[in-house]
Amino acid sequence: MTNNARGQWARAARWVIGLGVAGLSCWLLARDVDWQSVVSALYAADYRWVIVGILAIVATFFSRAWRWQALLWQSKVRLQPAMTAILVGQVVNLALPMRSGDVMRAVWISPEGKTGAPEALGSVAVEKVWDLVALLTSGLILLAWMPLPRWFAQSTWGTGLTLILGGSMLWAVLHWQKPLFRWAGRFLSHLPAGWDRALMPLLRRLANGLEAIRQPQVSLKALLWTGLNWGLGALANLAVLAAFGIPSAVAALFLLAALMVGGTVPTPGRLGVFEGICVVSLENLFGVPFDQALAVGLVLHAVVMGPPLVATALLAFWPRRRLRSADGQA
Repeated sequence: MTNNARGQWARAARWVIGLGVAGLSCWLLARDVDWQSVVSALYAADYRWVIVGILAIVATFFSRAWRWQALLWQSKVRLQPAMTAILVGQVVNLALPMRSGDVMRAVWISPEGKTGAPEALGSVAVEKVWDLVALLTSGLILLAWMPLPRWFAQSTWGTGLTLILGGSMLWAVLHWQKPLFRWAGRFLSHLPAGWDRALMPLLRRLANGLEAIRQPQVSLKALLWTGLNWGLGALANLAVLAAFGIPSAVAALFLLAALMVGGTVPTPGRLGVFEGICVVSLENLFGVPFDQALAVGLVLHAVVMGPPLVATALLAFWPRRRLRSADGQA
């Protein structure tokens, strides 16, 4: 079987798994739903708060782009291309499971500011480290704020352990990268001709992108933008909860952390899983009725997913259409 065929089978398997998980989640949610109660909850919501949530999500486009600009510290990347690449990657992640959008984002930004795709991919990896820091911080705040199940505490400590081990390994790799590259070069030289010449430059450029984590000034900016980004995410959750008469800041922060972890489940558009997390969290931990919790999940899903889809269409495709129109007039 050729590599191309294996890749097609792998993509097909991911789609089957994702659709299966989404279908199971939707069936579990829908089997006991009183849809009249859900519709009543949707009808009674104060959608002025939903608009606040949408504005908060739109603001995260800027906070995420500013953070990525900081992490791409060796390249002068403009705001709009950075934002467009992030949104394109997010939309691809919605359609294709297994974080395919992170690779797409790195490829999309590569022509901008002489930023290579390997360097961009390294900066995306550093971005994930900062999100893990924010997730751990949120977990610790929640544990201090209210009594939570044992599994949540274990998950929080597991995140801390992952961050410590992963961060230490990343620091060690960057600190001793010269001898590691020498050993890698010797190993690759024993492989078929050309592998070392093809892979070694890519590995060096990837490491160059990871160097952002060792730059104090860059790290300070990344910390500030990460805090703002997560604060805006919590505000969006809080606004949607307030629309349904549940103005709970702790529930908003819990949903933010839970939905980030749940985002790793490979389902197209996080369909079913997103709503399921909202229902389980709100019903079991905060006493929200099932039908109202499902209504919250449906609206919050639209608030979180809708603006990126619209913004991606405007930023990624509208300039190209305008350019083609100008060429036609010429």
